[in-house]
Amino acid sequence: MSTSSLKKMLVHTYMTLFTIPIVTMIVWYFLAATMNFTTGEFSLANFSFVMKPVEYAGVKLPVIWPIIRNTIVYSLLIVVIETGIAVPTAYAFSRLDFKGKRASLKFLFLMRSFPGITLIIATFFILVKLGLVNTYLGVMLVATTGSLPGLIYIMKGFFDDVPWDIEWAAMVDGSTRFGAFRKVLVPYVSSGIGAISVFAFLGAYGEWFLFKLLIFNDDMLTLAGYLAKLVLKEQQIVNYGLITAIGLFYTLPIILFYIFTQKVFMKVNLGGAKQS
Repeated sequence: MSTSSLKKMLVHTYMTLFTIPIVTMIVWYFLAATMNFTTGEFSLANFSFVMKPVEYAGVKLPVIWPIIRNTIVYSLLIVVIETGIAVPTAYAFSRLDFKGKRASLKFLFLMRSFPGITLIIATFFILVKLGLVNTYLGVMLVATTGSLPGLIYIMKGFFDDVPWDIEWAAMVDGSTRFGAFRKVLVPYVSSGIGAISVFAFLGAYGEWFLFKLLIFNDDMLTLAGYLAKLVLKEQQIVNYGLITAIGLFYTLPIILFYIFTQKVFMKVNLGGAKQS
């Protein structure tokens, strides 16, 4: 057996072993949601949340389709906001010289050093004063503040990889700086923009803590918060069949999303590794 064939076999074996726990989890989700292990009967009763509101042990859950709409709208808004801020900010840090540049970069890095939970009390009181509690705007402000430093660093690495000569050539040919950015640089860093967009979407899709803390109306929940309602304050799960059915409904779309965006993830190592 050749060395290349051996390497491929080892990689495929490793990836197979790596995915077995994930596949096992999904199969267990399906069986726990549809099977009564005592009687061995198959039932779709746990998926009733698709058709009507569900109430169990004092926990009320609305029909899931408006929750899905909330999740998609919130996630897409987060993507637009974070990408719209991170790309020009990263360009400025990569291409422009301005007073306080190094200090600003260090401050961005410092912002990533504090766990969000340590700032949540102060954040909550600020949002109360601003009247933004129980609003999507309040959640989005907190979420984007926590995510932007990392996205900016990733995007800056992509801009650092683009040679200056390309941008200068465009401006020598008569393009403005913004024109060179839009027509020349953006196509070169499109994989980076795709990468941070995927990260932003996945972060928004999985957000539950901020909704649990700042949103009080059930009809404003997203899927992660909807699922979290089935865990009581005593950390007891209300109904394993119901929570696995909702978990399956919640997990499958994101798995499909990973499958179709894995090429974008593979390109992330091209950015973010440059020196400031």
